[in-house]
Amino acid sequence: MGDDNVPKWAADVHATLLTGGGGEVWAKVVTYWWDYEKAANFLGPNKGKGTGKRPKEVLGWISRARTGGPSPAIVDVCSFASRWWVWWLEINPDWRARTGGIVQRLRKDGSGDWDSVASTGPNGMLNILICLRWWYDALGGNEDGMAEWKEALEDVQWALEGIW
Repeated sequence: MGDDNVPKWAADVHATLLTGGGGEVWAKVVTYWWDYEKAANFLGPNKGKGTGKRPKEVLGWISRARTGGPSPAIVDVCSFASRWWVWWLEINPDWRARTGGIVQRLRKDGSGDWDSVASTGPNGMLNILICLRWWYDALGGNEDGMAEWKEALEDVQWALEGIW
């Protein structure tokens, strides 16, 4: 598919995702997502999977037709990060779940069906990535929260590698 056939929502969000840094792993994750979307011709389901626990900021973004624009005002980064994790845990396949103390994280071993998370189009993985972009932006370079953001990013990378 040539760039002429890229939908406006995809081109706009791709530019937003690549703006403002995030490092080498971030660039790799955005590239995985972009290649996955191109292979699917940017088509996806009309409704996103696992929207029940999705951060409320996503709904506002969707109502603005997913335009790039500024990140939403995230006053409490820790709360946003927690809500992102709850949502990410909800949409991942059951075979990845693992509990570990107070915080639940996902397995990065084994294999199985990815149907619960492998979605393309404007209601797919894009919503996960835009939240990671907002989270990164909200950190504003503060190293205190960067380790958790990197953990989330690496988990999304692992999932995308498994899907793609």
